[in-house]
Amino acid sequence: MKSLEFEKVSIADVRQELESQKKQVDARALAAQRAPQNDTVLLDATSLWIAGLPVEARPIALARGFPRIANTIAERWRRVARCEEFLDSLVIDARGDRKGFPPEIALELTALRSYYAELHPPNLSAWDLVARDD
Repeated sequence: MKSLEFEKVSIADVRQELESQKKQVDARALAAQRAPQNDTVLLDATSLWIAGLPVEARPIALARGFPRIANTIAERWRRVARCEEFLDSLVIDARGDRKGFPPEIALELTALRSYYAELHPPNLSAWDLVARDD
């Protein structure tokens, strides 16, 4: 039987090596989180949804530049609360650290949000519709 060979290493060297390996693993995990997603292709269902919108509300530049976002809007379109929440998150920067969309896309998102608000007005009671003389 062959004996095992050992190398003397200080505790500080071991800690340094473990820390280095941890940083490499953390860097790989971070890169994986930031990696582009596979859904960078506009889905057929999204194209059909866009075609069904009025011309002034069609997010053409968004679909070209950010197909994942267009796909998400199309998927949520029939679920009013979820779609409104998502559209609002695109138009309003609640975090304060986003750089925003290019102007053409920002205008499209605003037009789309306005159109969606027309389709789904807030729930009003009959009393909200009564003109008040204050």
